[in-house]
Amino acid sequence: MRSVSSEAGPRGAFRLGRRMVLLAALSQNVATGSMFGSIGALVVPIEQRMDVDRALGSAGGSLVILAIGLIAPFLGRLIMRFGLRRLMIAGALFCAGGYAAASLATNVWLLLLCYGLLIGPGVALLGVAVPTTLVANWFVTGRGKAIGIVNMPIAVALVPPIIAVLLPRFGLDGIYRVLAMGSLLLVPALFWVIERPEHLGMQPHGQGGGASIEAGSAMSATALLRTGDYRRLALAAAMMGGGGALVATHIMSFAMGEGVAAPLAALLLSFVGAAGVLGSLAYGMLADRFGGRRALAVNALCQALLWAGLLIPMAYVPRAVLVALIGINAGGMITSLGTALSQRFGTAALGGALGLWSLLNLPFTVGMPPLAGFLFERLGGYEAAFAVQIALFLLAALLTGVVRGTHSSRERSEGMSSA
Repeated sequence: MRSVSSEAGPRGAFRLGRRMVLLAALSQNVATGSMFGSIGALVVPIEQRMDVDRALGSAGGSLVILAIGLIAPFLGRLIMRFGLRRLMIAGALFCAGGYAAASLATNVWLLLLCYGLLIGPGVALLGVAVPTTLVANWFVTGRGKAIGIVNMPIAVALVPPIIAVLLPRFGLDGIYRVLAMGSLLLVPALFWVIERPEHLGMQPHGQGGGASIEAGSAMSATALLRTGDYRRLALAAAMMGGGGALVATHIMSFAMGEGVAAPLAALLLSFVGAAGVLGSLAYGMLADRFGGRRALAVNALCQALLWAGLLIPMAYVPRAVLVALIGINAGGMITSLGTALSQRFGTAALGGALGLWSLLNLPFTVGMPPLAGFLFERLGGYEAAFAVQIALFLLAALLTGVVRGTHSSRERSEGMSSA
C-alpha cells in the first residue's frame, strides 16, 4: 500500500477522498445492485426451480428489506463499536455467504433463509448508510456530489440484462455463484478503506482550520427521534420513498392500462433506473450549492408536479419523458437526504441517522404498492393512489421547509465554498 505520508496536505486529502468515493460506490453497487438488480430477474426461475407461486418466488426481496429495517436502529452503535471498514467487510462476507448458500438451497424455505439471515444483513452493512457515511467523512466541500456518485444505481440498471444473458447458460445456481463471487472479490478492496482523514492527521476536503468540528458527535436512535428536525427530515424522505416503490411496482401496469404494449410498458422501468443515475449526481451538485435540506424540498415539489402529470392522458413518448423525469428526482432523493442529515447532525451521526430512516421508511415502501393495488381494485384506476402520493410529496416539502432555520448558515457556507 502506498505510504500515507506522501498524501499529506489538502490535495492529499482530496486524492484519498476520491479513492474512498470509488470504494464506497463499488460497495454500494455490489450490495444493492446484486440484490435489488437480481431479485426481479430471478423470480420466474425461482418459481420454476422450486415449484412455488409468485408470492413465495418474490418473497426474498421483502425479507431483505425487513432485515435492513431490523438492523437499522442499531447501525449507529455498530459503526461506533466496530468502525466502517469492519462493517463493510462483514457485509461483503455476509452477502457472499448468502448467495453461495442460495446456490445450494434445495427448497424455497432454505432459499428464503439465505435472503433473510445472510443477504439482508449483508446489504444492511454494505449498502447506503455505511458507504454514504464514509464519503461524508472525507468531504465538506463537494460532499453532495460525492454522496451522489456513491448512490448512483448503476448496478441496479446493469445486473438485470447481465442475468438475462447468463441465466440460460449457467442456470439459477450458477447466477447465485456469480453473485457470491462478486461480493467475495470486493473484500480485498475494502481493506483499503480509511474511515476518516483525521486518522492520518488530515482534515476533510474543504474543512476550515483547526480540529474537525464538522464531524459532530454520534447520536443514539432515541436521541435522534427526540430531535424534531430529524423526525421531520426522516418522515419527509420516507413519504417520498413510498413514491419510488409505487413507480417500481405499478408503472408498467398503469401504462398497459393506457393501451401501451407490454414491452414498451416494461421499458418505462428502464427509463426510471437509468434516469436515477443522472438524478443522484444532479441532486448531489444541487445539495452542494444550496444545502441538502433545500435540495430535498425542491425534490419533493418537483415530484408532486411530475406525478400530477401522470393524471393527464398522453401519448407514449411524452409519458416516457415524464417517467424519466420522475426517475431523476427519485434517484436524487437519498443523495439529498444524506447531505441534509450530515449537514444538520454531523458525519459522526450520519450512519445511525440513515439506518434509522431505513426503518421509518418501511411502512411507506412496503405499504404504498398494496394500497395502490387496493384502490385500483375498488375504483378501477390509479388516479386515487397517485393523488395520495402527490399529497405526501407536498407534505414532505412542507416538513423540510420547517427544519430548524439556524442551521441554514452552514448550508449556505458549504454551498458557496463548493460553487
